[in-house]
Amino acid sequence: MNNGAVTFLECTVIRRDLVFITAQIADLNQQGIGHTKVIRWKNDAFAHFMIDWTTTAITSFSNPLALFCMGLDGDIHVFHAGTKSREVITGPGVIGPLRDMRVIDGANYATGMQRQVYRRSASGVWQSLSTPILNKGGIKGFHSIDGYSSNEIYAVGLDGEIWFFNGSQWHPIDSPTSVSLQRIHCCPSGRAYIVGQAGVVIVGRGDQWATLDLGDFSDDLWGVETLNGEVFVASSKAVFKLVDESLELAPIGSDGIGSASFLSAGDGVLWSVGSRHLAFTSDGKYWTPVDYNDAAY
Repeated sequence: MNNGAVTFLECTVIRRDLVFITAQIADLNQQGIGHTKVIRWKNDAFAHFMIDWTTTAITSFSNPLALFCMGLDGDIHVFHAGTKSREVITGPGVIGPLRDMRVIDGANYATGMQRQVYRRSASGVWQSLSTPILNKGGIKGFHSIDGYSSNEIYAVGLDGEIWFFNGSQWHPIDSPTSVSLQRIHCCPSGRAYIVGQAGVVIVGRGDQWATLDLGDFSDDLWGVETLNGEVFVASSKAVFKLVDESLELAPIGSDGIGSASFLSAGDGVLWSVGSRHLAFTSDGKYWTPVDYNDAAY
C-alpha cells in the first residue's frame, strides 16, 4: 500500500505499457479544494496533470489518443490530440450526480442518479437518453452502465434495478435482488456480470438474470472485469477470480481496506485499483504491484 498521501480512484488502459490513473491528493482534500490528479504510467515511469474538479469516471480511445474525465456535476475534461478542453453535460447539476461513464459501440455514455443516461455525439454534444424514465420522487439511480452495442445497453443501480435500452426505449428488467448494484460488465463471451452489495453477483443477458450462489461470502463488490476469458471481481479488500460458483483470491500484493475496488482491462492486461494500492497482471495468476506515493501537484 502507499502512504496515504494519494488516494487512487479509477484507471483506463490504453496499451499494456500505457495506463492513466485518476487520484486524489490528501493535502488538497484537507483544504477543501476540488481536484483530480491524472497520473500517466508508461513503461514504469510516471507523469501527471491536474483537473480542477473531482472526477468519478475516466474513459479513453487509443487511436488517436483521447481521454475523458467526468465530474459529478457533468463537467468533462477532454484531452485529445495534445490539447485540453472542457465539455458540460446539462442536467446533473440539478437532477443529481453522475456515477459512471463507459465506451459502448465507439461512443461515451454517462449515467447517474435519478436514472440519468447521456450519450456523447462525435461533435462533442451530450444528449439525454433517459427523459422518459427519470425518477422524480424519492431516490433512485444508476451506478453503472455497459452494453454490447448502441441497441443493447444495460444500466444498474439502487434497489437492485436493472434497465435495458434497445436503442430507442428503456425497459425495466425483473431483478433477482434488491441490494444496490455497483458495476456491470458485458463480457466478450456473451454474458454480462453485475456485482453489488452483500457479495451479490448476477449473470445474464436480455431479460434472463440469475444470482450466483457464493456460499457465505458477503463482502460488498465494486468491480468486475474479464481477462483471457476469465472473470474477476473486486471488493475494497481483495480481487477474486470467479470459478464456477466460487471465488479464488488473487495475489495482488496487498490485503485489507484500500487494496482494491476498481478493475479495468485492455490490450491483454488487467489492472486493479484500490484507494491505496495498484497492481496489474497479464495472466491472472502473477500480479505486479505498482508503487506510487508522489503527492505533488
